[in-house]
Amino acid sequence: MKRFVFVFIINVILNLNGRGQNLVPNGGFEQYSRCPFGTSVIYYATPWFQPNTWQGNTTNSSSSDLFDTCGSFTDAGIPLNVYGFQPARTGHGYAGIFLYFDTLDYSEYIEVPLISPLIANKGYCIQFYVSLADSSKEAISNIGTYFSVDSLLDNRYYCPAITYVTPQFENPLSNILNDKTNWMLVSGNFIANGGERYMTLGNFHLPANTNAQTLSNGSTHSFAYYYIDDISVTQCNVGIEELTTSPEILISPNPATSSITITSSTNIKEIKLINLLGEEVLITNYQLTLRQAQGNRITNAVSVDVSDIAKGIYFVEVTVDSAGSPTYKNVINKKIVIQ
Repeated sequence: MKRFVFVFIINVILNLNGRGQNLVPNGGFEQYSRCPFGTSVIYYATPWFQPNTWQGNTTNSSSSDLFDTCGSFTDAGIPLNVYGFQPARTGHGYAGIFLYFDTLDYSEYIEVPLISPLIANKGYCIQFYVSLADSSKEAISNIGTYFSVDSLLDNRYYCPAITYVTPQFENPLSNILNDKTNWMLVSGNFIANGGERYMTLGNFHLPANTNAQTLSNGSTHSFAYYYIDDISVTQCNVGIEELTTSPEILISPNPATSSITITSSTNIKEIKLINLLGEEVLITNYQLTLRQAQGNRITNAVSVDVSDIAKGIYFVEVTVDSAGSPTYKNVINKKIVIQ
């Protein structure tokens, strides 16, 4: 009997460390150390915290929010709270953060230690749900996740945008998250370098570089505040586990006047040009254009006519094949100026 119990425990441990386990503890914000009767207490949802220490630690500096049904009839209640009305997607809790102000460098984040470190060269699938708060007058597409070996802590004055790291995953620029009624799925995948033990979620761009859309309803203040629920990170087969770096994309010239040339280390499938309002002003589909052997690598180059596009700042969204897999496509975003 003892041997059976021992084998059973070992199998459970192996299964927990295997593929498919959600590595995000308390991803639905259901467990809390205290009921949130006010805002700015994301650290009640242990082990979540806000990565800002300008007042000495992440507790004193916390401004990111936890909401729960236990806090009904208070600022931090569910479904009604200080920022609007929204039932939880599942369970009884969710988080909330400011991701954008149009004239103020202020952006909130939430961070959590993962259950186990990520494995080098393995694929991981990310999934979470967001809903735009009723009081928001802006909606944005810029939300992503950054994975780090050590905790990401910022000690600058109250919550400036964290732009000095590059998130491994970001929501596509064309996907403006503007639904105030329903929960919107944000999902993607990436290849781990190995050893990453923390995940930070938020907007890793300055306001000027954030893709924002002004709405007809909301507060008189131009901000984007989002509720967040059901976060998961699982090891999965994304079709490119043998690929250790993202496909290389080069766009030239930049700034551009009449045309741009886009060169990729993998097969280009589609190119979109998106303005700062999130509108697709150009879509071009490709099968296979120019393939040029460069050593052991294949480069695809395409030319795009932008002579009829209005002057301004645009985002180029390039969809490419990855590692020859017909079932997986990688999307890379670049910013260009047309003058």
